Amino acid sequence: MEEIDRTQITDDVFLEIARSAMQNVNEVARQEKKSALAGLTQLFSERIAPQIVVKRLEAEDLTLTVAFEIKLTLIYGVRIPDVVEKVRCAIKREVEELTGYKVDRIDILVEKLVRADLPPEPPTPER
Repeated sequence: MEEIDRTQITDDVFLEIARSAMQNVNEVARQEKKSALAGLTQLFSERIAPQIVVKRLEAEDLTLTVAFEIKLTLIYGVRIPDVVEKVRCAIKREVEELTGYKVDRIDILVEKLVRADLPPEPPTPER
């Protein structure tokens, strides 16, 4: 019996590709090491950073397929539908080009808006 060579891609690789693709979309708020936001707590920076969930899908024709659920914080004043479309296009292009997987869908929840000129307020402690 002949064995078939296999290549597997972990969810962490898909996450890194999605994060990298979003770096080119300026209207997405993110924690940057050399910004005014750098002094904020780790908890707060995690609330600004995009949250990404990868879902592998079983296609009927055995095509390698993946989907994403993403929570974003955007810069206040941007046109939200335009930015969301930029994010979708950037992620889809990168994932399909680098992995060979088909991107079935990218669900995006715009969770928060922040002003570019002021750091956002830190989270209030939960009681």
